[in-house]
Amino acid sequence: MKTTSINRFSRGASWILIIYLSFMMSGCSYRPTELTPEQARVLQTRDFNGSPEEVAKAVSVVLQEMHYTLENVDMGLGIMTASRTSEHRLAPISRETGAENDLESELGTFCLIAGTMAVVGLFIAWMFDAFDDDDEDEEEDRNDDRHSSRHSHRSRSHHHDSSWSFFGSNDSGPSSADSYTYIMTINLEELSLQQTRVRLTVQGEHFEGPSMVETGPVQDQQFFIDFFTRLQTTLNR
Repeated sequence: MKTTSINRFSRGASWILIIYLSFMMSGCSYRPTELTPEQARVLQTRDFNGSPEEVAKAVSVVLQEMHYTLENVDMGLGIMTASRTSEHRLAPISRETGAENDLESELGTFCLIAGTMAVVGLFIAWMFDAFDDDDEDEEEDRNDDRHSSRHSHRSRSHHHDSSWSFFGSNDSGPSSADSYTYIMTINLEELSLQQTRVRLTVQGEHFEGPSMVETGPVQDQQFFIDFFTRLQTTLNR
């Protein structure tokens, strides 16, 4: 009876450690560092043939194809803004430089220590569980009590199913679902006759339910290549 109780405790501890470690790994996920202003300008800027009006029309088409909602157009200032909200991450969100760097460093250290402790605890719980299983088998052999052995097996199976049901059935409701909002700002600058410079900046926001968990610029190279390629294709039609 004592051995069975210990087994239950060690198995429960194992499940708790597994879930805890999973949350720690997801919470300590890597975020790229924000680029310097010079690096960002190179990534975000392209020149295109066409007047600002022609380029603006093509930008509108591209935004529609990418499922963004055009929110504001001011051709006097040469600014267009658009946004999109998605259940999936469309591009990684960079962490902003400055004071946040210290916080990120401390958080990373905490995640590393906590993750290591979780792994060690899980290993100890597994060893403890294996040791208790061996003791229980020896006791059953000595007593030659088949009925007790079957009852113990059913008890362990029922506990395993209950643990899985308890931990696995907690599906996240709508209130905790992830969502991502991306806000585009497009600047149009007329360089010369029939040539326009386009600079695209993107701000990303990650929400868990109503709470914002991360925000920062989007500076993924492939994201900008895709946008500018679409824009060039549209202008060439």
